[in-house]
Amino acid sequence: MSVPKQTATVTIEPVGPRSAGPRDHSIKVAIGVGPTVGTVTDTGRASRAARASLAAFPPAIGEPDRRTFADVSTTRKLGRGGPSTSVVVGVEGSVTWPSRPEEASVADVRDALLGEGYRVVVREKRECAEPQCKMAAVVEWNQAAVPPGWYSERVCGGHNYRTCAKCKSVFVLTSSNFVGQAPSVHCEVCGHVLVEWGSSKLWTAELIRRGEIPPARSA
Repeated sequence: MSVPKQTATVTIEPVGPRSAGPRDHSIKVAIGVGPTVGTVTDTGRASRAARASLAAFPPAIGEPDRRTFADVSTTRKLGRGGPSTSVVVGVEGSVTWPSRPEEASVADVRDALLGEGYRVVVREKRECAEPQCKMAAVVEWNQAAVPPGWYSERVCGGHNYRTCAKCKSVFVLTSSNFVGQAPSVHCEVCGHVLVEWGSSKLWTAELIRRGEIPPARSA
C-alpha cells in the first residue's frame, strides 16, 4: 500500500495598513514531517524543500535577506509516564515581499515543492474591499471564487449588497424596524422583486450600478 504524500501548505496574505500603493505580502511555507517524525532525513528534506521554494523571492541587491526558516517543535512524552522531550513536527519558511507575488513566482514555489515529492496547497487571505471592513477569508490562490457567505469575490456579506436576479442591477439595502408586514421592495430598473412582501423590517434600496433590462420574449 502506498504511503500518502505529505502536504506542503503555502499561505499568502497582505500585511500592514491598507494604502494606495502596493502592500507587503507575507508568503509562508509550512511542511509537516511524516512518519519518521524528527529524524534527520525527514526534517532535512522538509528544510531543503522550504528553502528551495522561497528561492523565487530573493533579496534585492544590497538589501538584507528577509527569508526566515525554522523547525516547528512540540513536546511529547516518551512512553507512559516517561520524560517529556521536544520533537520536530514540521518546518516553516517565510518571507515578506513588497507587493502581491506574481503568478510565475508562485508557480516556482509550487514546482519546487512538487519536485521534492510533496502534495502542494496554495491559499491566500482575501480581504473585503469595502473601506474600514476587517472581514477576510482564506481561499485558493488566484481563483475568482466567492467565499462562503460573501456577496462577491471581493466584498463580504456584511454590507447588504443585492443584485437583481432579472436585470443584474446592483443595490445597497438599508433597513429599519417595522411593526407588522412591511411592503416588498422592487428593482427600480426592471420591477423585479428584491425583497419579498411581509418582512419584519422596512427596506429601502439605493441603486449602485444599473443593469440592462432583458429583451421581452416573443409570443
